[in-house]
Amino acid sequence: MSDIIPQIHARLDALQRHHGCRLLLAAESGSRSWGHASQDSDYDVRCVYYHPQETYLSLTPPRDTIEWELNPVFDITGWDLRKALQLALKSNISVYEWAHSPILYRSSPWLEEYRAVVEGVMQPRRLAARYAGMAASTRKRYLGRAVVPYKEYFYAIRPLLAARWVLQERTHAPVRFAELRAALLPADMQEEVDTLLHLRAAGKEKAAGPARPLAESFIDRELQSITDSLAATPMPDLPDPAPLDDFFRRVIRMTPTA
Repeated sequence: MSDIIPQIHARLDALQRHHGCRLLLAAESGSRSWGHASQDSDYDVRCVYYHPQETYLSLTPPRDTIEWELNPVFDITGWDLRKALQLALKSNISVYEWAHSPILYRSSPWLEEYRAVVEGVMQPRRLAARYAGMAASTRKRYLGRAVVPYKEYFYAIRPLLAARWVLQERTHAPVRFAELRAALLPADMQEEVDTLLHLRAAGKEKAAGPARPLAESFIDRELQSITDSLAATPMPDLPDPAPLDDFFRRVIRMTPTA
């Protein structure tokens, strides 16, 4: 593992050279950033990048997504800053999780202001609904069967805890699962989660086993509770994009062409 970080940095350097862009941030996403990776989890590196002003004034706009590398070890993709800010208006989960990942590979002088402006347009009702939708999708696709991949329990439990956090605290949720479970996971689920963490850490990414009735019962109860809370609160209108427009213009105007 000691040589992984230099490899990631080399790939990020190559991405910038090839696409003529600069990285506002590059961070780990997914199970490694959440703190419950398996033995063979890949490195999900996620970037937000930007170009100088001239690029955005072209008749051919820059790509808003870069898929740089996808193999069993590395999954490196990124969003153009304009796309990331557009998604922030809709309280997209990834915008907040990338910006606050505990594993940061690249930063920039713009990062703290980027975090502040996207936080300024975050809508708790909308963000919590997205987390709940993620949990519901996992519940429908993978749970309730005789054999279940261990990781899918975390793909349901973690977003439910994140949704609960957002609704209660009115801020983005912590990325680390340990922080969410310490604050919100009931005492009668702690041992069950410890068991699932052990099974996941000891096995491969696709490791599976018999269904866990205690975990599934908790997921069902919590999903229903959050769904009821969301139903009692109307979805707000999208926020004013002016602060994001201002931030975007300042970044690209101050970015040199070479």
